[in-house]
Amino acid sequence: MSEHVYQAIWAQDDHRFSVSARQDDGSWANPGADILLDEQVKARGSRQIDLATNPLFHHVDFKKLEQNPLYSAFIRLLDNYAVHFRDPELVSPAEAAEIENFLDLVLASRPMQIAYDHISNTLVPDLPQDQFRRDLELIWFKVYTNYYRGKSTHFCTGFEHVFVGEGKYAKNANGAAEKGKISGYHSWVKFALDELGGRVDYLGYKYDLGGPGPDNPHVVTLQMLWNHMDMHGNLVAELFKKKGGFFVGCSPACEMALATLAYYEGHLGLLTNQKKRVKLGDGVYDLVMYHATTQDGGLGKHIRSFFPVYLGEGGVDGGGSGDIVVKPRPVRLQNNGELRIRAALPNPPGEDQGAEWVEIWNASGSDIALQGFELRDKMSRPQPIADTTLKAGQTLKVAVTRQTAEHMQVSNRRGLISLHDEAGDMRAAVSYGRASEKQILVFAEPGSAEAD
Repeated sequence: MSEHVYQAIWAQDDHRFSVSARQDDGSWANPGADILLDEQVKARGSRQIDLATNPLFHHVDFKKLEQNPLYSAFIRLLDNYAVHFRDPELVSPAEAAEIENFLDLVLASRPMQIAYDHISNTLVPDLPQDQFRRDLELIWFKVYTNYYRGKSTHFCTGFEHVFVGEGKYAKNANGAAEKGKISGYHSWVKFALDELGGRVDYLGYKYDLGGPGPDNPHVVTLQMLWNHMDMHGNLVAELFKKKGGFFVGCSPACEMALATLAYYEGHLGLLTNQKKRVKLGDGVYDLVMYHATTQDGGLGKHIRSFFPVYLGEGGVDGGGSGDIVVKPRPVRLQNNGELRIRAALPNPPGEDQGAEWVEIWNASGSDIALQGFELRDKMSRPQPIADTTLKAGQTLKVAVTRQTAEHMQVSNRRGLISLHDEAGDMRAAVSYGRASEKQILVFAEPGSAEAD
């Protein structure tokens, strides 16, 4: 199974940096680690609100970074690209030589050797190593045009999008700084260097997990600002990413090996919804692989994006299926606030899709806007709630649509239902055991103010 190959790539990363997070008492689990990661607080969802008063990277052994040939070759590539996503990308002879040198080091790394062995033995039998090198250069570094939903974006490269990031913003003729969005930018090395240089601002973590924060220092899901400066140090654009992330400590060669394997598997139809679920170390991830889109809507020959979605801890299904399953993180149940989960129908007669429902009660004395709110199940899969205002004392019945496999599913037994606001904060949560067919589970009882 290819899952074992992903695990081997991760485990044999010969250029990995050690990482330590803060413990509950504020001390470091491993003070001597190469990286001390300080995730601090949950982001509030706005570019104007920064609750993370300290840098994300409290410490990085930058000397070790600079002395490692792989990392130093990687860093030399970071300034070869234009930030604005529509600006032309021209590769000079010097930049081409930097790419060749970096590819030499990546191909010599143990992670890429493991990826190549599996690809050439299983996915593309007898793939010559020189052809594999040409493939790497094509899918990561060749400039291409991406066609997505009828729109074309020129001057794209996989390396730029994944490791450097692109800025989407309007160009103002009067020279005033613009506000825009970040596309890509999934590199801890790039972020650490930008943070050191004052070019990025960490706004807090942003995990879709049941518990009250992160529990794995090898990955970050975050909100961030990227201040794009011109060569004179003037602010050109303030770029915001509402939700992004990257591995931490993982070498560029390891990340490229993981992504390259997923790229080949995607072309062979071996990914599920453009994702590969894998267990790396103690964590379970969905590795998201977006291929370039051709003009006719097919899979192109380039990588468009690659990033990890951290799901929590997990293991292999003990029932013999071999599937990787996520262990839900413990949730502190609370159902006594202004908004409460009143009732649910987990086991309707007949087909579940569209027939399950959850009812929310506004137990406060004021109207509450539900813009951006969502329900989640025990696996943190969401059910968005239509933008509405729930009047004081009223209830709202929300249909669980099961729109895709990634959306909320109300289990017939041992379930959990939580309500989250626009910032992702949990406002209410309930758990339950087995639900019989047609049984309506009641978790809270409104008074006389209840409405239909």
